[in-house]
Amino acid sequence: MAENKNWLSQRGHDINDNDYKALGITEDTIANGNFNREMLDIVHQQNMAGYMKQGMSEKTARAKADKQRSRAIKAAKANGLKM
Repeated sequence: MAENKNWLSQRGHDINDNDYKALGITEDTIANGNFNREMLDIVHQQNMAGYMKQGMSEKTARAKADKQRSRAIKAAKANGLKM
């Protein structure tokens, strides 16, 4: 079995990449080597949709979602997690 790439697994939690299939993550996403980057992109899209539903403009929603993604990447790197 391939090494699990998800950040929770990297932190020692008993969660494997296939557990994310229940959230709609595809085999291709799991196998492509960019698992966490694609997860960040999915969350970014969800954040944008949520902000726009709250009444923010697309530009404002994108800026806020971009900032959150950037913070997540910085935190992951600071904690030694691999993308």
